[in-house]
Amino acid sequence: MPDHPVRRPGALIAWCSTSAIGTATATGAAVASTYALCAVGLFALGGGALAAYRTVQTAEERTDRAILERLQHPAAPEPAALAADLGLRSAAVKLSLHRLTASGRLPSPATPPDPAR
Repeated sequence: MPDHPVRRPGALIAWCSTSAIGTATATGAAVASTYALCAVGLFALGGGALAAYRTVQTAEERTDRAILERLQHPAAPEPAALAADLGLRSAAVKLSLHRLTASGRLPSPATPPDPAR
């Protein structure tokens, strides 16, 4: 795994642009009453939005995995140190820690450690 989570802003920009072009196409086609072209625009809008969502979700999963990997060491760093180590903003690390805690992949800070582990 690379030292930093992989980010793909170019892909996200491309998918958002596809959605925007699809929106403009669908709107223009609906006004001009060319409904076949409107359907194509709506298809581009939906496909671009879904691809943008998956791109962001994949980036979040990579960030979560990188943070879990760093937390496996006995001296787990603080969120600010994790952010500096991974090249992320502190807010992104805190959000990832929240996601991991809410999903049960990371014990909550208020929960005492399980001695059976």
